[in-house]
Amino acid sequence: MKVKTTRFGILEINAERTITFPAGLPGFEKLHRFFMLPAEGTEYIQWLQSVEKPEIALLVIDPFQYFADYSVEIPEPDLKELGLANPADALVLTTITVPRNNPGNATANLLAPVVMNTKYNKAKQVILTGSPYTTKHNLFPQSKETKQQPERACNGEGV
Repeated sequence: MKVKTTRFGILEINAERTITFPAGLPGFEKLHRFFMLPAEGTEYIQWLQSVEKPEIALLVIDPFQYFADYSVEIPEPDLKELGLANPADALVLTTITVPRNNPGNATANLLAPVVMNTKYNKAKQVILTGSPYTTKHNLFPQSKETKQQPERACNGEGV
């Protein structure tokens, strides 16, 4: 099947690669069909491209590659909705935001992972209630040594 995209032009994709989001995604409730493409120059980042709206493509990552302590407990109703009986059929992804002028400040939404049943290519963005996570976790946290120090105010007596 041919899919028109604004970022990648017209792509030929196998219809079997289409991922169905029965309820859409938060903010994109009317979009139900997506497919994944690798992001150029990186092994762990992918594009989640809408089939229905050419300009909609979200960057997603495997959060476990970046956040070793990340833990997700999917609520039972969501597991049932996705038909996920076997954990081996689950793929957990998180959307990321990369500031145009400062990619080093990219953040991941760990509060609302995209959970996919790889057996049926059915997915849902699940909001984790009671979670310690937020929608903006730094992908590349700076160490204390590399953080910029705030500029000292000069009071006329020297610095």
